[in-house]
Amino acid sequence: MGKRAVGLAVVVLLALGLWMGLVRLRPAAHQPPPTGTARVILIPPSPTPSLTPLPSPTPTATVQRMTVTGTGGLGLRLREGPGLLRAVVTILNEGTSVWAFPESVEADGFRWRRVRTEDGAFEGWAAELYLAPADGAD
Repeated sequence: MGKRAVGLAVVVLLALGLWMGLVRLRPAAHQPPPTGTARVILIPPSPTPSLTPLPSPTPTATVQRMTVTGTGGLGLRLREGPGLLRAVVTILNEGTSVWAFPESVEADGFRWRRVRTEDGAFEGWAAELYLAPADGAD
């Protein structure tokens, strides 16, 4: 193929591409405009807040100050959870004051209370049998 034939082919292709582009740009006279139904979504206004008072919260049980007692000087094992098989966190000496939380659990023949040392250094579970209300505690 000569240069003249290649040039003619390029001109023909350009003319064809231009004609195709013009056909696409021309509005289609034979097609009716799309018909669709418009949707209207009504959003109701937010309700006005009422002035009804909220119920007062239920009072939560409070912690109780207690003292380690009755261990015969051996101390009380503070455990990670209620039960004799739970790991020992520390041993609380006889007379140590702790804060006892209201929840208690039965396990291994003892009632266990969740306690925290007064300085907050240790927290765990102790057998309630070896805890007594601290002097002056409610």
